[in-house]
Amino acid sequence: MPSTSYHAEDVGKILLEVQNNLRALRSDLSATSTSEASATKKISLLQQLIDKAENDIKLKTEVVLNNAFNEQYTTLPAIRDTKRSRSTSRPNSASLRRLSVKEQMQSKRQMDLIMQPNSSEARNFLQERFGVAAPPPPKPRQPKKVPGSVIRSKTSEPGTVLPAAVRRDPSAPPPRLTQKDIHKGMSELVNKGLIPKYVDLTPAFVRTPAPVLCGPVQMHPWDEQFVRQEPYTNPTGFSLAGVKMDMISSARQVDLNTLPRSTASMRSKPHKSMSVQMEVGEQEESKVRKVSVAIAPAGEEGGDEDLPEMGGGRDKKEGGGTPRDYNTLLDEFSLHQFIIRRGLTLSSTPEFESYKRKHTVMWGAIQDIISRLERFLGNYNVPLAYVDGNKVALLAQLDYKEPSNDDLLDCLVNLEQVLELVKLPGGRYRGSDKERSASLVLQSVYRGHFCRKQFRQSLHRYKSCCIIQRQWRTIITFRRATKLIEEKIEDRKTQFQQLSIKLQQQWQDMSRRKRVVVHVPSISREEAQRMSVQDFAIRQNNQLGRLTWSSSPDVEVIYVAPFPLSPDVVQYYSKLLQVRGTESADDRFKIVFPENYDRFPSHFSISSILLYSPRCLKRIINFAKGKDAYIIPGVVGPEDLKLACCLNMPLLSPEPQVATVYSSKSGSRRIFSIAEVNSPPGAYDLYSTEETLHALARLIFERLDVQRWLFKIDDEFGGRGHAWLETSALQSHAALLRERERSLNLWMDPQKQQAALRKVVEELEQILPKRAQIAHKDIYPTWEAYEETFTRVGGTIEAAAGGQVDSPCVNLFILPTGEVSIHSTHDHLFTQDYHYMGAIFPQQTANKKALNAAATAIGKVCADKGIIGYISVDFVAFRDEEGYPRLWAVDLNIGMHDTAVSFELFRFLTGGNFNPLLGEFMADVEGENMEESSEINMEGQRRCYAVCDPLYHPNIANVQYNVFFNLCRLKGIHFDLEEKVGTAFMLVDSFAAGFLALLCVGSKASSALKMISEGLNFIHSQLGISKMSDKFLAPASNFKATMKEVKKRIARFQEVEEQEKADTR
Repeated sequence: MPSTSYHAEDVGKILLEVQNNLRALRSDLSATSTSEASATKKISLLQQLIDKAENDIKLKTEVVLNNAFNEQYTTLPAIRDTKRSRSTSRPNSASLRRLSVKEQMQSKRQMDLIMQPNSSEARNFLQERFGVAAPPPPKPRQPKKVPGSVIRSKTSEPGTVLPAAVRRDPSAPPPRLTQKDIHKGMSELVNKGLIPKYVDLTPAFVRTPAPVLCGPVQMHPWDEQFVRQEPYTNPTGFSLAGVKMDMISSARQVDLNTLPRSTASMRSKPHKSMSVQMEVGEQEESKVRKVSVAIAPAGEEGGDEDLPEMGGGRDKKEGGGTPRDYNTLLDEFSLHQFIIRRGLTLSSTPEFESYKRKHTVMWGAIQDIISRLERFLGNYNVPLAYVDGNKVALLAQLDYKEPSNDDLLDCLVNLEQVLELVKLPGGRYRGSDKERSASLVLQSVYRGHFCRKQFRQSLHRYKSCCIIQRQWRTIITFRRATKLIEEKIEDRKTQFQQLSIKLQQQWQDMSRRKRVVVHVPSISREEAQRMSVQDFAIRQNNQLGRLTWSSSPDVEVIYVAPFPLSPDVVQYYSKLLQVRGTESADDRFKIVFPENYDRFPSHFSISSILLYSPRCLKRIINFAKGKDAYIIPGVVGPEDLKLACCLNMPLLSPEPQVATVYSSKSGSRRIFSIAEVNSPPGAYDLYSTEETLHALARLIFERLDVQRWLFKIDDEFGGRGHAWLETSALQSHAALLRERERSLNLWMDPQKQQAALRKVVEELEQILPKRAQIAHKDIYPTWEAYEETFTRVGGTIEAAAGGQVDSPCVNLFILPTGEVSIHSTHDHLFTQDYHYMGAIFPQQTANKKALNAAATAIGKVCADKGIIGYISVDFVAFRDEEGYPRLWAVDLNIGMHDTAVSFELFRFLTGGNFNPLLGEFMADVEGENMEESSEINMEGQRRCYAVCDPLYHPNIANVQYNVFFNLCRLKGIHFDLEEKVGTAFMLVDSFAAGFLALLCVGSKASSALKMISEGLNFIHSQLGISKMSDKFLAPASNFKATMKEVKKRIARFQEVEEQEKADTR
């Protein structure tokens, strides 16, 4: 209220002037004489002075009240002096004494009706006295139908939770605040502990712009809450903020024209009047002036009349129409533009003073904006700037953000002239504080450069430390993990050795008692080898004939299949056992499979998958609970050792590490050397190309009579790692032959030999990649691929026998006690490129005694090396250039071979025994002495068999079991249980897989081969594959190659028989 404040100041000035004049008159009166004339003069002057002061105060008071009424403030006036207000607001005792007891009771009753307007009497009184009608009766509230459904889930997110480290340790640094935490409010931050309780929060509330305004609170005395103020009426108007309604006294009609014009007459009126108390505020809160105007009533009667209109009946001569002064007009109509010169505001101008008066309420925020403008303009040395005060006031009202330079520039009137100076390069360094600004910029640039440099160095050190720490942690973790793994391996080895010792100690008793044999035909070789074997799961199931071991009354078989077998396959072997007289065949064997077989890649071994199939492991443990049990593996590996420890059953095999070492090509040659068994000339433990070339050159130079040199990879099997080189492809070989024939003395010269060796090595470097032939090109397509595996794994070089070569094989069984027995002997069927096709039992190509002696010697060495269980030794039988029979041991396989499984099936079908001394198998000779049986004519009881490797053909999947076996029976392809001759099928899977194997039993090997030929011809005619080659069937198909090799072997047997007939003649 700038205008009202201005007039209030004028009233104060008038009073001060009157006080000074009175002081001067007092001094004059005391100084002058006491004559009547002078006293009269002085008194008249005093009377004039008082009248003048009274008139001025009256006029100014009316102007102030009129301005207050016109501006219509809606805020309540501040209580300046509570004591004075209390003293004036109380009605005096004289007015109370004028009311009779009846009137006082009536007034109290009316007040009670007003305070409790719920009764009918109160409603009638309010209707008659004030014309206030009763409100309509409230309608019953109906429950509002809320659309949608009730949300049952939480609609609020949980608050931020302190980390555990901060909760445990109060002295720990608090976590970093995020924008999301700040939006939740200060109370949430304090309650959750994100801001410690001891932190002073005052800066957060008083900063600019302040979220909360702080200021003193006006406290009202409690004893004034029920004090009634005196009513007051004023013809010039008044502010409603200072009015207190009188609900007790009656309003009366008054005539404003009859009001007296002097304050003395106002005070002389009777007390029955209405008064309105209003406060006229001044700059100081302690100074309060109260102006009371008494208005006489127009008459005694009439109590319910309306109040008169304010403002009429005031004569202009009394000052009611006094015009506003210059300051008031300036505050209302000025543009409020002020000047900032050289960074300083000209605050003494009328415009600025008027601007300050108009915006007194928010001057603090405006002063902050003006200070920012002064600093900004001073930094750029702006000489003169005109500021729009209204824009500054609007900007000061924006408390939620900090004003930017653009906001400050927007408040300028001469913006274009100022922008020219602001945008001038280097303008900020021409102001009053230019040296300091330039120094700050230089320091900040240098400090920024220095900090960035330090940061890069610190970041580099930090990253280096992180790398070192990460690497060190990795090393520590690796060492710790390696130590744990080694301890685990040692524990398993210890447990395995304890199980092996227990098996060795209890073998004699266990072999006579009922026992459980767990057959796990797993091929636990390297992953690369397993991945290169097509239909790996079916290859592992080739030894399904182990189920026939359950024909023994003391043996129960648990066979672990790599996948679920079809009911037809299980039923086939079950009927096979029943036909041979096995009682309760279904209870004698159990076929289990890992339940997670389909969740692992197809190249995983049975043992690996079984370790990750706890349900299958539990079934095996339950089947063997309380019984003697041991495991017969296939190709043993580390997984089999883990399996044995997991099942707590011993393995009928050596440790995996021992088996891996001595089943390799180089390891087997060491066994043959210790056993003093003949082996082909060669070199082993070759691990580099240079070493291989020099070894081959030396062998060629020493054995010029060898026509073919054979390469073998150490860990391969079944002829997969074979490759050979014909010496006829070397020119140096022919030259060496001529040199040796020409002069033996020159041939023995060491220098000549070294020169010859260098020539052979040079020629081998060029010829070997081109002329070397690889047996399995589907695995090693080029010499480079073969050489890479050869040098990585290791290998051997051996001389290949020339002429007609046979491949006898001896299967040995080494008891846990160390005893060696010959299980069976076979002649393997190989193609010219060393592909295994099948076998013939018994072997007839080598001397039986020599073969048995060599095999037994090798078995004893293996027993000394800790090898137990089933092993097979491969030999090569041929005649040298002089016609003498020769026998070389070429390979050692640790584990049960397919020929050993086929022999068990053959023995189950025929019910006979094998005599390794004679090399013959006799049927139905139980209980007879072997020496007596050799002297008795046993013509017709001698039995042989031929078996072929599982054959693949896709058309087998289109044939049903019943149809296929009925056709075989019609064609005479079956097994005669009485004569114990015929053809039996070795099923490895359902016909859907397309695999089938044949086992043919006859009185002679030639008859068994003829049965295999008939069976193959039957399949050949029924499935219609005469126009198809193996490459169109499948990469693993060997159907036509087997037929071809069988025919060759039959022709050879026929030649031998004809030669024997010719010799007998």
